[in-house]
Amino acid sequence: MSDESTVKSKMTQSVGVLVCIPAYNAESTISEAIKRCQKFADLVLVINDGSSDNTEFLAKEAGADVISHKQNRGYGAAIKTGLIEGLKKNAKVTITFDADLQHDENDIPKLVKPIIDDTTDIVIGSRFIQKNDDVKNYRKFGIKLITVLVNLFMNTHISDAESGLRAYSIDSLKELVPVLETEGMGMSSEILLKSSVCKLKILEIPRKEMYPDGVKTSSKNPLKHGLSVVFTIIKLIIENKPLKAFGIPSVIFFAISIISALNVIDFYNTVGRLPLGLTIFTVLLLSTAFFFSLAAMLLYVLSRLATRINFNLRTK
Repeated sequence: MSDESTVKSKMTQSVGVLVCIPAYNAESTISEAIKRCQKFADLVLVINDGSSDNTEFLAKEAGADVISHKQNRGYGAAIKTGLIEGLKKNAKVTITFDADLQHDENDIPKLVKPIIDDTTDIVIGSRFIQKNDDVKNYRKFGIKLITVLVNLFMNTHISDAESGLRAYSIDSLKELVPVLETEGMGMSSEILLKSSVCKLKILEIPRKEMYPDGVKTSSKNPLKHGLSVVFTIIKLIIENKPLKAFGIPSVIFFAISIISALNVIDFYNTVGRLPLGLTIFTVLLLSTAFFFSLAAMLLYVLSRLATRINFNLRTK
C-alpha cells in the first residue's frame, strides 16, 4: 500500500463536481457530511488523514471514495491530495468541504455556478460578507489578522482568507497543484498567495458558520494554529514577493539613516566633532538598509528563476 493508499474510483473518466472532504478522526460526523454533499456532487472523495478511529470505514460505507494517508500529515496535505485527485479526474469543479459540519451543503451550487459560467477561477465561501456571522470572537480576531496579512500581499480585499469552503476550476488546479508546499493549517492562505502569483481570479460568496450541537469543530490550539499560519504567510511573502518583504524595510531604514546623518552633520558643524553614539547608530542604519536592499535584489532574481523553471516543467 502506498502512502496515499489505493483508490477504487467509481468513475475513471472526468467528473463534473467533485467534493473533497479532508478528515481526521471524524467518525462522529463523516457519514452525515458525505450524505449532505452527495446531493450536489457527482463524486464525494474523503481524504482520511491518518485517522485512528473508524473514519475510513464509515466513509466507504456512506458511499464515498477514500484516500488514506498512512499517518496524520496535516490539513494542508489532505487538501493537496484532494486537489491532486481533482486534477487527475479532470473535474470541472473541485469543492473542499469540512468534515465537522461547519459548512452548509446548500452553498455548493452557489460555489459551482461562477466556475461553470467561466467568470472566475476560485470561489470562496466567506463568513464575513454578511454582518450577521456566527463566528466566535476569538476565532474572528485570528481570521481577520490572517486575512489582513494575505490582503497586504495580494493587494486585494478578500474578507475570509481562512475559509475551507471553496471551489476550484480545472484550470486553477493546473496552476496551483505543482506549486503547493504547506502540509499544515497554512494551506488555505498559501493557496490564496500562490493564486495571486499565478494571477488567478477569485470570487467570494456569503456563507454562514455552523456549530452543530455536540460537535467539536477543531482539535487545534487556536494560538498555535494562528501562529503557524502567520509564519507560513511570512515565509511565502519572503519567497514570492521579496521586493515587498525586504524593499519596504530597506526604504524605511534608508530614510531614518538620512535623518540621522543630517543630525550628525549638524552636530559636527556646531561642536566641531562627530557624536560617537549617533554616528555609530547612523552607520548601523545604513548597513541594515544596504543588507535589506541586497537581500531584496538577490531573492527577487532567485524567485524569478524559480518561476521560470516551474513554468518550463509544467509546459513540458
